[in-house]
Amino acid sequence: MIEAKPPLVIVNPAAGGGRARGFWRQCAAACAGVPFEVIETRRRGDAADFAAAAGDRLVIAVGGDGTAHEVVNGLLRRPSGRMPRVGFLQRGTGADLRRSLPSPRRAEDVPAWLATDRWRAVDVGRVGTSTGRRYFINVADAGIGAEIVRRAARGPAIMGGTLNFLSGAVISLLTHQNTLIRLRLDDGPVLNRRVRTVAVANGAYLGGGMWMAPKARLDDGRFDVVTIGDVSRTLGIRSLPMLYRGTHGQLAQVEFDQARRVEIDSEQPIGVEADGELVGHTPAVFEIVPGALQVIDWSPSGILSPDRARVSD
Repeated sequence: MIEAKPPLVIVNPAAGGGRARGFWRQCAAACAGVPFEVIETRRRGDAADFAAAAGDRLVIAVGGDGTAHEVVNGLLRRPSGRMPRVGFLQRGTGADLRRSLPSPRRAEDVPAWLATDRWRAVDVGRVGTSTGRRYFINVADAGIGAEIVRRAARGPAIMGGTLNFLSGAVISLLTHQNTLIRLRLDDGPVLNRRVRTVAVANGAYLGGGMWMAPKARLDDGRFDVVTIGDVSRTLGIRSLPMLYRGTHGQLAQVEFDQARRVEIDSEQPIGVEADGELVGHTPAVFEIVPGALQVIDWSPSGILSPDRARVSD
């Protein structure tokens, strides 16, 4: 009988201004006697390469949303075989995925988490833009989101993800020009909309805690599509707290839909981000890939619920 290889732990030591590395050191100490192999990233792209070369091993991503993004892309480009198995320990700048996908917050819980033999299939998204195709596990958007991501990435790590994204959002809201786009959901008609942004959500949160898609689930085989229309700068600033509370649906300019395929085009190219990473500009096509990954099931009820994750955050 061939013994299964131990999990591969991929640590991004720079994530969260070094918080990810510090957290993993606590986890490793708590996991004394638990077999695993650890490898640290040194440059962009390492996490994807390490995950792609991991074979059928369980891969643990320790970092932020960008680390999770790379690991997912690496896992899904490896040769076909058993469905990839993955776990996420998030201590990054935004760490929005952990709000939809529960995982241990305390190092002492990690040994039990690693030993868990409960798995849940989750969906991923695939986006094609000007720079090619990428996978994403949480949320992608076309519009102001790419500007916010660019600004948040330049913010000091000591401020934390929420403050960096909040300051990036405020500056972007004061300067962003709404754009006329063509939007198509599944086989529906082409809709002409002037928008601030269109979020294509697999998970519920983005931007360091904005509850963009309150009803989104990682395992329902569909995107929640949130269109924020022609909102003025003044209303954009005033309604920013609504995004964090998940009550922005009260605005007349906000529409919620569901789709398995989303097409966005525009005369003037607009930026696209996915999992907090810049991935090109429009035209963009987003497609759901149902049940692409198996994740460690750490939710008490076995249900990936954004409401439950919000309470426990």
